[in-house]
Amino acid sequence: MKQGTFEKQIFIQSNVETVVGVVANYNQHHKIHPLIEKVEQAKESPAGVQRFFITDRLQWGPFKFKIKYRADIISVTQDTVHTEAFQSPGTYVTNITKVTPTQNGVTLHETITLKAPDLLFGYAFQQAQTAHGEMLERIKKFIEA
Repeated sequence: MKQGTFEKQIFIQSNVETVVGVVANYNQHHKIHPLIEKVEQAKESPAGVQRFFITDRLQWGPFKFKIKYRADIISVTQDTVHTEAFQSPGTYVTNITKVTPTQNGVTLHETITLKAPDLLFGYAFQQAQTAHGEMLERIKKFIEA
């Protein structure tokens, strides 16, 4: 298993409550996350957790495929969203999103840690970095429009 962490951030002309609301609403993520094709809320979730099953569409060279994984919203506070995702075989993603007020809006900052089997790590880490960079741009456009 390998593990890596990356960070992304973006300025958004909005307020903390609006941005946290968008980030914490997985039912809207198919509109803002470039890989997500489908979001299904789980019928049952552990206490205090919002559980979803998400289908991503991916491409590896000439091969196009879909994966389905479990995504949990662990906590949502006034300015932070903590999520965790698991996809077999042994891929884990933890995301801490912090929204901080600035002079004319907010800064949305993500810290993402990905753990995956050695053979999958490079591909998964690169996909996550690219997707989250694009997702932040889409969140900005979605909110500011």
